[in-house]
Amino acid sequence: MAVERLGDNVRLLSLQYQDHALKLSLNIEGQCCELTFEKLLGFRMLDEGDLLEYWAELSLSNGWLYEVSEGGWLEQESLRSGFMASSHHAPREFLVVTEKECISVLTLALQPQVCWCDCQQAMEYTPLPSDTSTH
Repeated sequence: MAVERLGDNVRLLSLQYQDHALKLSLNIEGQCCELTFEKLLGFRMLDEGDLLEYWAELSLSNGWLYEVSEGGWLEQESLRSGFMASSHHAPREFLVVTEKECISVLTLALQPQVCWCDCQQAMEYTPLPSDTSTH
């Protein structure tokens, strides 16, 4: 997925979950970015070392925000008989790569909202938008 700024220095500042939305605040080469995933179905965060088999493709030099079309967490979960989200919805999977963490996100949204801001603003608590949809 194309993003405005690339860089090898990507740090997770905060992760906030509320009302079926996930907001990630990142520091990318000294610039702060807030990613908001609405219509969230689920997320997981792993140490980057736990995804070594993907690093040839997913190095920070190639980007830090990816849409995963195959072979990711969604595909793994879809193999479980108890995983119902893929049978009733058309979820999308995104992967956010930082220096230390990898955050997989399953969402019904077409893409995350990307907002560039100053780093002080990113460290302040701001509530996520309320989810007004019905489930």
